[in-house]
Amino acid sequence: MDLNVLAFDFGASSGRAIVGKYEKGDLVLEEVHRFDNQILEKENTLFWNIDYLLENILIGIKKATDKYPIKSLGIDTWGVDFGLLDESGKLLENPVHYRDSRTKGSLSYLDNLISTDELYQQTGNQLMEINTLFQLLTVKNERPDLFEQIDKVLLMPDLLNYLLTGDMKTEQSIASTTQLTDPYTKDWNKELMDLFQLPATLFPDIVEEGHQLGRLKNSYGLPQIEVINVCEHDTASAVLSVPSNQNFLFISCGTWSLVGTELKKPVVTQKAQNYNLTNESGNNKTTRFLKNCTGLWIIQELKRNYAEQGIDYTYDQITDMTEKKKAFRCLIDTDDPRFSSPKEMKEKIQAYAKETNQEVPEAPGELFRCVYESLAFKYKYTTLEIIDAVGHEFDTLNIVGGGSQSALLCQMVADATGMRVCAGPVEATAIGNIIQQLMTHGVVDSIYEAREWIKKISNVTYYFPERKEEWENQFPKYQKLLVEE
Repeated sequence: MDLNVLAFDFGASSGRAIVGKYEKGDLVLEEVHRFDNQILEKENTLFWNIDYLLENILIGIKKATDKYPIKSLGIDTWGVDFGLLDESGKLLENPVHYRDSRTKGSLSYLDNLISTDELYQQTGNQLMEINTLFQLLTVKNERPDLFEQIDKVLLMPDLLNYLLTGDMKTEQSIASTTQLTDPYTKDWNKELMDLFQLPATLFPDIVEEGHQLGRLKNSYGLPQIEVINVCEHDTASAVLSVPSNQNFLFISCGTWSLVGTELKKPVVTQKAQNYNLTNESGNNKTTRFLKNCTGLWIIQELKRNYAEQGIDYTYDQITDMTEKKKAFRCLIDTDDPRFSSPKEMKEKIQAYAKETNQEVPEAPGELFRCVYESLAFKYKYTTLEIIDAVGHEFDTLNIVGGGSQSALLCQMVADATGMRVCAGPVEATAIGNIIQQLMTHGVVDSIYEAREWIKKISNVTYYFPERKEEWENQFPKYQKLLVEE
């Protein structure tokens, strides 16, 4: 059966509409629409522009349906952020961006209610102030008038699906980013909601990936395409497309880097908690055991900062500059909170270097090399934590997403970790989104079959350690930075 499906893949920096054309056992991807994501700033608060996102979804649908008969569509986005709806189903305000400063210090809302140990046992989630739980507690405590108006909380992909269809459901992979679900049942943790005085009715019912939600509203004047709940968390869709059915490590590398493995059951041990590793839902009730790390964000911000000065470097130019500079001159902890906010990234890196008594990078190539090497060491550090927590080794590390295009980064990761790196597919999230739709339509029978198929149709590149000993010798320098923090 030949058919076409449409994937909307929203990242923090951009969104794309990609048609997946399944023809005679082959899959061809065609990007029909792309746009930059928009951050609105109002009264010192950062928001997502939901009208702009919806407008671009409709543009993408029109472009796709003008060209092909489309069977269905699916939407995946980043996690944790949400829209607030009143009783009439009206959006009360634009969703607040996870990089907004409103949740700083919000862990204090746990005081006298629940220990961090117990919270981890109940949710299995990495403790992060950006998690939905802390965003909601911030609204409840700092904006009680707004909180009283809330009838429903819809996570970003569920909000967009609702605007398209009028139907409200939450898919389990995106729900698992909230720190409000049970890692074993994959359902809402009602006891935890009661503890924080969050009404259990705030969130819609959780459905599994592949649920057929509804059809596009007539009012849009577009074909009434079926809307499917795919793995709505972009990382879950990306991991679905990892071309391996064996025990594997993965890095879904974009603005964020999600470093982890896929397990049959969650790991909520003390060791996992100490490492601040998270358990999130994946396809077919699997657990994605991982850590959220800063990804290419710092590189992107450096590039943007230079562009604002009139120097618009291409990534090829950045790679060339980086390769020409001295190795291991300066390293940073890419997860240091100072690097999470936009602007003045060069100055932040230089300040970090001074504070840690390192050579201060000045030239663009020195700054980019500092970040790339630091990312590779962060990935090594995190994979060692995961290996220790699960109790066994891995021999291959799969890098999927935009970062897999960087031969420089992939080689550094191979050298730093001492592992074979399998890079690709680049369009991992879109492929995972599309594969889930094809499974829903019965074209692909299982995730096992899907991954075997992806191996055959994807262009992947392998990298092997070339300077393992040199990187191993520099690793203590990086570890020392983390200890000193």
